[in-house]
Amino acid sequence: MLTILLLGTGFAMLLQVVNTGLFVGGQNEDTIIAANLAQEKIEELRNAAYPAIASEVKAAVSGFSAFERQVDVTTPQTGLKQISVTVYWFAKSAETSANMVTYVSDI
Repeated sequence: MLTILLLGTGFAMLLQVVNTGLFVGGQNEDTIIAANLAQEKIEELRNAAYPAIASEVKAAVSGFSAFERQVDVTTPQTGLKQISVTVYWFAKSAETSANMVTYVSDI
């Protein structure tokens, strides 16, 4: 009887560990996708004409319905733009984000 109780407890703990591992694996995948979506937008803006680089409101990412992307462009000095791309998604009902920043000059 004691053996069955110990095996049952051990099995329940093992299931909890597996469940946690699966969640963390999914969370890592979402973080990698978000980083790639941010990088993709930064590359797109770095290859655009300087005057065409502008902020974009938070909106769904085409082909990635679980993610939203926002672009903030500021001008810290004349001839220089700071581009900040933030990608948002939900993990365990809480909004999570990843951010990348780059600079583009008008030279």
